[in-house]
Amino acid sequence: MNLFAELKRRNVFRVGIAYAVVAWLVMQFADVVLNNITAPGWVFQAIMLLLAIGFPIVLIFAWAFEMTPEGLKKEKDIDRSQSVTPQTGRKLDRAIIVILVLALAYFAYDKFNGRTEPATPAETAQADANSAAADEGRSPTRSQSDKSVAVLPFAFRSANQEDQFFAEGMHDDLLTQLAKIGSLKVISRTSVLEYKGSTKKIPEIAAELGVSTIVEGGVQRSGSRIRFNAQLIDAKTDEHLWAETYNRELTAENLFDIQAEIARAIAQALQATLSPEEETSINRTLTNNLQAWESYQRAIGMTNKQNVEAMRTGLVEIDRALKLDPDFAAAWSLKAILLLQQYWFYDTDPATRDEAWDAIQSGRAIDPTLPELDLAEGYYHYWGYRDYVKALPLMQKASAALPNNARVHQARAYVLRRMGDWENTLSAMDRGKELDPRNHTHSANIGETLIGLRRFNEATQALAEAQAIKRDDPITLNFIAYLDLNESGDINSYAHLTHLTSTINADTQWESWQSSLYLRDFETALQDVANWQESFLDTKDYRVTKPMLTGLTHRYAGDNESATPLLQDARQEFETWLQANPGNYAIIRSLCFITGGLGELAAAQIHCQQALETAPNDAFLAGIFIFDTATGLALAGDAQASVELLETMLDGDVGPTIYPVMYHPAFDGIRSEPIFIEFMQQRAPEENR
Repeated sequence: MNLFAELKRRNVFRVGIAYAVVAWLVMQFADVVLNNITAPGWVFQAIMLLLAIGFPIVLIFAWAFEMTPEGLKKEKDIDRSQSVTPQTGRKLDRAIIVILVLALAYFAYDKFNGRTEPATPAETAQADANSAAADEGRSPTRSQSDKSVAVLPFAFRSANQEDQFFAEGMHDDLLTQLAKIGSLKVISRTSVLEYKGSTKKIPEIAAELGVSTIVEGGVQRSGSRIRFNAQLIDAKTDEHLWAETYNRELTAENLFDIQAEIARAIAQALQATLSPEEETSINRTLTNNLQAWESYQRAIGMTNKQNVEAMRTGLVEIDRALKLDPDFAAAWSLKAILLLQQYWFYDTDPATRDEAWDAIQSGRAIDPTLPELDLAEGYYHYWGYRDYVKALPLMQKASAALPNNARVHQARAYVLRRMGDWENTLSAMDRGKELDPRNHTHSANIGETLIGLRRFNEATQALAEAQAIKRDDPITLNFIAYLDLNESGDINSYAHLTHLTSTINADTQWESWQSSLYLRDFETALQDVANWQESFLDTKDYRVTKPMLTGLTHRYAGDNESATPLLQDARQEFETWLQANPGNYAIIRSLCFITGGLGELAAAQIHCQQALETAPNDAFLAGIFIFDTATGLALAGDAQASVELLETMLDGDVGPTIYPVMYHPAFDGIRSEPIFIEFMQQRAPEENR
């Protein structure tokens, strides 16, 4: 007996074909359902395994059994003359045809609905809409306001934390790619992260983020392969404008290719035009080493935390990435930024700054046009030297290449603020806020800027917006404290909030100590000094010691017996430091306070004048620098010079108001001087004269 003919007679081939087509449909259906419910990856794998196991079982079953009018019987028990296999075969043929039609219909829908190939249904619908719009005399293209997109955090179908990190890295990279397209508005990662696992509907999320479209996606990592699906959804109609599924070998090159393809597809779906420079930038492969990419992504996560431990961890990760791939230009850029961030906030060693410059040059040698290197070099001049004239063109170049990167606009705003370009500062901050609307720091920084400019009503509104996003943020609360002090002289609120935030954020320790002085609560002020964290005694703007601050506190309290020996020892220590660091503003500023506290008029006049001359070139902090110098001169008894400086401060564009002058005990020794009395009569609110 011919085996092939017997297999055909028993309909084994037909059963196999029918089973294969049905299995394929089941897998497609399962893939869609599991994507929507973000089921673990093993569920889909289990379904595939069961279907694979079932295939030989079904074939064996078709060989061994036959369906008869009396029911299922073993094939060996059936008289060949009574066999109905021909009729069963015809039924199977019809069933296969129906199943194939369904499979082809699904394939056609999956292939063409919303994809980037020509003549897709989404594009056809858009073309029809364009045609109708043209008939009515309207523009046939999407308006600029429609070219806005938020990419929600990707779902990952795995309990493995490494897979979660992998999904987060892909999400961050895609946003980086989209940020390069100037004709789009792309929401930053900080703002979309809060919607991870959210049950909110797409229209609600889009309204909160101020966009017209949403991207959703899912990542599945399995061994040496990656499966990634993404879809672009119109927030108003909930229709898919584009969708695609990618099954690729897991390599760094494939990751960048997928992100570039998605970025181009989204741009095409939203009718956004890519410039040649944007096309080149999107197609750039940053590294061919997957492990180096993973370390780079971990380092990126550290840049948002701004504490010593995070920066050190970030540098360890970025050094690992560069060891794996020394030609990773973006990693050199990130290393420079981490080093400069450390230098600006915590580390005054010039060697840290110099190491950052070496990293920038290493990156330039690999890819001189990389926008991230322009950003790093901008920070080098800004954080490294406070050279805003050199920093600004680099920040502007970076923001032009990364027009949707909120952090780049924020960096540009900081440079403009320190240059005294107030309106462009606020404009750049507003742009950052627009791109990152759920990040409270943008509104908080706008509020801080407006307080400095004494535009208190606008500042109140900005800080209220920051609190609406994050109620108890210590930085925002500290800005509110400063607002209450300078707008209305509410020193109780100032003291309460600064002491509250100093337990959370050590950056506010100076303000909490000062607020105790304003209340003449010298016991609390002494405790504030005792609680001061050592790491904040020596920074870019302050070099102080606890004996110095304790001595000044006793001096403000009128206890000169306790103050004098402490301040004399502090003077000797700081003069030794100054010999080793000539022209150091932080040291000279402290000597202005110390010699003033000792009542040494001539020495105080010298050091306070030097403090003014060596103060950083910083338009935004200029008023505070002047105020500090005035307090040192007032302590020394120079009422004339102190009042002249206070007049300059109050007549300037930015800085403290009259209220800190009213409350600071440094001015107690000159309050009875005629020049100070006249000054207060002219400047103080009528009820406080």
